[in-house]
Amino acid sequence: MGNNEIIKGQNTSYTRYEELINRRDDLRKKAFQYQAAYVSIFGDLIIELFRKKIECIRKKKTIEYCQASLNHGKTVEQEKLQEYLEQEMADFNKQLDNMVKEHKASLASTVLTEIELSEIKRIYHRLVKMIHPDMNPSVAKSEELMDLWNRVVVCYDCNDLTGLQELEVLVTKAVSAASLEEADIMIPNIEEKISDIEKQIRTIMETDPYQYKFLLDDKELVEKKRQELRCELKEYEEYSNQLDEVLEGIIGSGVKITWQMSLK
Repeated sequence: MGNNEIIKGQNTSYTRYEELINRRDDLRKKAFQYQAAYVSIFGDLIIELFRKKIECIRKKKTIEYCQASLNHGKTVEQEKLQEYLEQEMADFNKQLDNMVKEHKASLASTVLTEIELSEIKRIYHRLVKMIHPDMNPSVAKSEELMDLWNRVVVCYDCNDLTGLQELEVLVTKAVSAASLEEADIMIPNIEEKISDIEKQIRTIMETDPYQYKFLLDDKELVEKKRQELRCELKEYEEYSNQLDEVLEGIIGSGVKITWQMSLK
């Protein structure tokens, strides 16, 4: 990607820096939206696949636990086994919960009009000039302004127009109270920072989730991705059945383990 694609026109370093920050943040937002769209389309299969992966991990850990007990001549106590598994699987289950929440959020997203999207961008760009920590280093010294900025980023990424409108009022009031003057803003090593942001822009555009846009825009690729997920799910289902056979062989004929997966 050439420099002309990053930013056009002859600008001062400060103006260029501001425009690059807006460009980078806009790309990050698009990447966030592509991620949400990806999860909306493939989330059900991804979650089902991850559930099956967790099931296989749990069974494999059970096999390892039982084999170790038998190797030492110990009896496998199911209560201790379950405690061990719950501890070992805690992070996996937490990850699954987060995936389910992300999927629900992606399905609940609303479609905005061009006017609403334009207003979101207008407000955000105004707030960037006022309290973006990169544009105004003194903001980082204020807990109140940093909290407001973090809330602005969340609203911007989620296309929350109402939230941004409310924050615009709060930010204007806070900036006035803090007596921040644009003329006093000094950005040290600005050329180095411009170069760094250009690199960030290239990285965003060349990696996922921004790259999802090319998949999402192609119906054939979407269907191919679904088929790949279904095939992978089938492989894990077969692997899970194989683990069941190994378990029965280790524990003994007719002995069963009650699976308490704690999955939602």
